[in-house]
Order: sequence, then C-alpha cells, then structure tokens
Amino acid sequence: MSTLHSDTSATPPSQPRPLLAPLWHTGVIVLLLLGISVVNALTHHLATQSRSHFAMYAVTLVWEWILLALVHWGLLMRGTPLRQLLGIRRRGAVEIWTDIAIALGFWFASLIVLGAAGLLLRRAHLHPEDIRGIVSQMAPASIGELAFWITLSISAGICEELIFRGYLQQQFTALTQHVWLGMAISAVFFGLAHGYEGTSGMLLIVLYGAFFGILAHLRRSLRAGMFAHAWHDSLSGIVLYFASHLLHRIPH
Repeated sequence: MSTLHSDTSATPPSQPRPLLAPLWHTGVIVLLLLGISVVNALTHHLATQSRSHFAMYAVTLVWEWILLALVHWGLLMRGTPLRQLLGIRRRGAVEIWTDIAIALGFWFASLIVLGAAGLLLRRAHLHPEDIRGIVSQMAPASIGELAFWITLSISAGICEELIFRGYLQQQFTALTQHVWLGMAISAVFFGLAHGYEGTSGMLLIVLYGAFFGILAHLRRSLRAGMFAHAWHDSLSGIVLYFASHLLHRIPH
C-alpha cells in the first residue's frame, strides 16, 4: 500500500530537472494571472452587485479552462505530456479512498493553521474577517446558483491544482533546481492571483497554497489536493448559502 512518502520522482534527484515549457511561456501565464487578478480586484464589487451570479460564475469557469488550455499549449512546445502534471498514477478504489482520507485530514489541519494565522493578521490590523464579507457577496443565492457554484468548485480543484501545483510548481522547481523554492514561488503567485480578496486574503491564500504544494510534493500526485481544493470551495458555498437563508428566516 502506498504512503504519503512512497514512490520516487520520475526524474532522478542527481539529474537537473528539465523545464516543462519555454520560459517565455511561463512569463505569459504569470502575466495573465496577475493581470486578471488586478482586474478582478478593481471590478469585483460591480459583479457582486448583481442579483444573479450566473454570469460571474460562467466567466470564471471559462477563464480557468482557457488558462489550462494555454498551459497545455506550452507543454506541447517541449513535448511534455499533461499527464506529467498530475504525478504518479495510482489505480484502484483503495488508492482513491486513501487520497480522499488524506485530503480530509489535510483540509482539517489547514483550517486550524489558517485560523491561527488569521488571529495573527488581526493583531497586525489586517482584518481577515473582511474576506468573509467579500466571499459572502459572491456566494450562491439560489439552488441553481448553488449547483453552478459546486460545478465551479470542482473545476477550480482540477484547473488550479494543475496550473499552480502542477505546471508552475514543477516549472519553478526546474528553473531554480530547488523543490522548496518551486513551492514557495508557486504559492506566492497563487495568492497574488486572488487579488479580489484583499491583502489579508492573499496572505492567507499564499499560506494555503504552500500547504497544497507540500501535499503535492509528499504525495507525488495532485489527486489528494484536487479533492481537498474542490471540497473546500464547495463547502464554503454550501455553508454560505444555508447560512444566508437561515438568517433571512430569523424575525427582526
């Protein structure tokens, strides 16, 4: 049975890791991520003012898959298979349930650490509670929106893990020839890509991204991270949806 530390990387540690795609391509992906993040930070209040969030969800969904397609294009230039981003292929129900169990344990542990980090941010007067207000404005307000939110969350679990922990983390590891530097740089860009959540939100997301990077490295696969990512985003929307409906039923 595999463990978190089992299996070795396909590239021997003694050999330099080759780049997955041309360096200029990585620069284009990073600029796109940062550019869209700035646009979202400047315009997110306009999107949240609409009563329906379907358009916002649809644009986000399409953008994620376009960006993943651009990543794949870069991989093709160097003959790197998309499968390489996913890591070790583990088949069978036991392996799937193992990844699910690891994802749940990772998620609970991350929430505890992020909660502690949030307290430190309050002491620094960065007010992480503002993040909840921003996210709640984007939260689903109907069953239809909730179903779309869950679809978007699953999409984010797949696309964002492939882009950040798959492509960027492996690419920056190859560029620097240091695994931990690759994780750190990828985590920073993961946080910067969420500009609409403000300074405190981006700091927490950098930390969360680092946790996902460590999980991908230790597990030698993105599957557990994909489960945890999709679960976290889906549950956030579900909790906010039911919380808002319960509050509306409380007599004032």
